[in-house]
Amino acid sequence: MISRGLNTSESWASLPWKKFRRNLFRLQRRVFKAVQIGDKRKARLLQKLILKSKAARLLAIRQVTQLNAGKKTAGIDGKASISFEERFALSDTLKSKVNTWKHEGLREIPIPKKDGTTRILKIPTIADRAWQCIAKFALEPAHEATFHARSYGFRTGRSAHDAQNFIFANLRSSCNGINKRVIELDIEKCFDRISHTSIMDNLIAPSGLKLGIFRCLKAGTNVEFPDQGTPQGGVGALRSVQW
Repeated sequence: MISRGLNTSESWASLPWKKFRRNLFRLQRRVFKAVQIGDKRKARLLQKLILKSKAARLLAIRQVTQLNAGKKTAGIDGKASISFEERFALSDTLKSKVNTWKHEGLREIPIPKKDGTTRILKIPTIADRAWQCIAKFALEPAHEATFHARSYGFRTGRSAHDAQNFIFANLRSSCNGINKRVIELDIEKCFDRISHTSIMDNLIAPSGLKLGIFRCLKAGTNVEFPDQGTPQGGVGALRSVQW
């Protein structure tokens, strides 16, 4: 038993992180297999286990406070980091409120683009990012089972380099004859205008998680388009789903 009263940094560092990752992966693999065989009811039950999992909570907090590139970016509450004691307290909060989570507002940061326009980056609080990360743990394996084999956007373990390798292997002169084509599409303001209804209809998730995702969407919408758009700046639980 690890004491939380003293030496909380040592307590945090000595948590069994490898065991947590193994436990979470086992649950995620079962979610993936359930969706793969068409048993979405079982998948949702397993997703509930992920949401209740101590391993998922602590890994999510570690991800957003220590590992993510934007870990030092403050949300609307002004907090750019939290102490080790606060991390344990956040874990307890997530445990009790994971199915009834209510998102706070988002901090807006304007990012200039090459064409002279501005993109608004919307940053959630650390607590909201931790909840989003838990949601990501539950959503990803369910939707990975439904994606096309050659889809590379916003997927775990895939990158632009994988897409480049596939294109190179299939477009070089010795492959697939001479009738080859490259089609480039750019969907203007894709994430600014994507329908919330479309996301919710396609989401494989239990009702509590769906409600949390809906609140997350509404926290970051443009007032002119209340039923469209996803905030750019969170953990990205929705990006892989909508992609």
